Amino acid sequence: MPEYQSLYRKYRSQTFADLVGQDAASRALQGAIVSGRVAHAYLFSGSRGTGKTSAARLLAKALNCTGRARDSAEPCNTCQSCVEMTAGSALDLIEIDAASNRGIDEIRDLREKVNLAPALGPYKVYIIDEAHMLTEPAFNALLKTLEEPPAHIVFVLCTTDAQKIPLTVIGRCQQFVFRRHSEEQIASRLSYIAKIENVRVDADAMQLIARTAQGSMRDAVGLLDQLVPLASGPISLESARSLLGIADPRLLDSLLDDVLGGRAAEALTELNRIYAAGAELRQVVRGLMEGCRDRLVAALSKRDQATARRLSNVLDALLHLDGEVRRHAEPRFLVEATLARLAVEAEQPAAATAVEQISPAPPPPSHEVGLPQTSGEEQVATSAPRGEKPVPAPVAGWSEVLEKLNRTVRAVYLDAQPEVDGSLLVLWFRYGFHHKKAQEQSSQLMPLVRAWLGDEAKIDYRLRENDATKPTQRPASPEDDPFVREIVRRFDGRVTRVKEVSE
Repeated sequence: MPEYQSLYRKYRSQTFADLVGQDAASRALQGAIVSGRVAHAYLFSGSRGTGKTSAARLLAKALNCTGRARDSAEPCNTCQSCVEMTAGSALDLIEIDAASNRGIDEIRDLREKVNLAPALGPYKVYIIDEAHMLTEPAFNALLKTLEEPPAHIVFVLCTTDAQKIPLTVIGRCQQFVFRRHSEEQIASRLSYIAKIENVRVDADAMQLIARTAQGSMRDAVGLLDQLVPLASGPISLESARSLLGIADPRLLDSLLDDVLGGRAAEALTELNRIYAAGAELRQVVRGLMEGCRDRLVAALSKRDQATARRLSNVLDALLHLDGEVRRHAEPRFLVEATLARLAVEAEQPAAATAVEQISPAPPPPSHEVGLPQTSGEEQVATSAPRGEKPVPAPVAGWSEVLEKLNRTVRAVYLDAQPEVDGSLLVLWFRYGFHHKKAQEQSSQLMPLVRAWLGDEAKIDYRLRENDATKPTQRPASPEDDPFVREIVRRFDGRVTRVKEVSE
């Protein structure tokens, strides 16, 4: 029985004409091959599944093809070199996975071998996949080879994260950016493959696969490959959803309505219903992201800033959740906790508004409730009995701002009680020490606050009056310090010794 070959390997691009969706890179590479002006190093960057490695192999095949026409860059795919490269047995094509061969020893071994002459064709082509995974010493060692390469060597560095490639390396490469494929390009390619494989797929199901792949042709072909042996007869939209674990968009819309409406219990019930139906959690999160994004665009077009700000915060939390679901030990609990938190936060502003509406009297002057007098600023206060500190209503969005700060800076602001008045964020502090440190870290906080409240946002740092008249005051005990509490919680520790140090 012949060995099964996956559809992606079977239909990998073997000619430049077959390279879908990367016209600019394809034309530039073909022009270089025909004119004989091939660079000694290339950097192919772009998201996964966009054809970077396929293009690198095509370049290697065309450079060593003995049957290629002089005025064409297309490999013949019939000469010995082309056949060996298609089969993956060519000695003149060396592929290195930088994710597992990232150290300086591997690069040193490469540097020793680059001086060896090609086995068959005029060039030896080295493809370094996921090049951004190389260590700094490895990059430094590679840099020396890129500066003075042998004439018969061509390097192709492929990466999904070009920002991690040192500028010194980028400067010695010709860079081509590979774009995500459009849904139309993916659907067209899938239809071509399905026709050759004699598989019938409904147009709606094909569109679902294309959308789920998120611009990756490799993922799209992989999803089709996953459906073919499992489906009996034509692949319909419903069967594709069921087999791929993709929830019905109507159910996701209902779930998103519950989250945005502050109905946490209903949201969890809806999520469990979707999960029980076989939906895959990552697909659920991505579906919620798509729905939230569509609503955000609609809110912006209507200039509904309040709704847009809320949707932006939810979308940001879902983007973070999408990255965490893949590596979390209990992804279901993580999704439930995140959606419940978002729903509770959506409910809080409405509750605060209701309290303000039924308040029997306006808040007393600041001197009656012990608020500090701040020159040049409008006082922001909530009513409270004489002698007690006002308790501010929870502020939606503040927790998301805190999450984006690094741990050290975040700990400084854990003591803060936030209040929002239009574009003014007022932060109340109990302790003078934190009040001082927070102002020193203002440059870290301000960009996040402006993204939350708008470009005109300002921050007013205030200290409670009972502390403002005293010297800089620290918490009564180390365990009361928010920074200490955070460290103890994160590392499951305890305070064993206290040492006084100067500020």
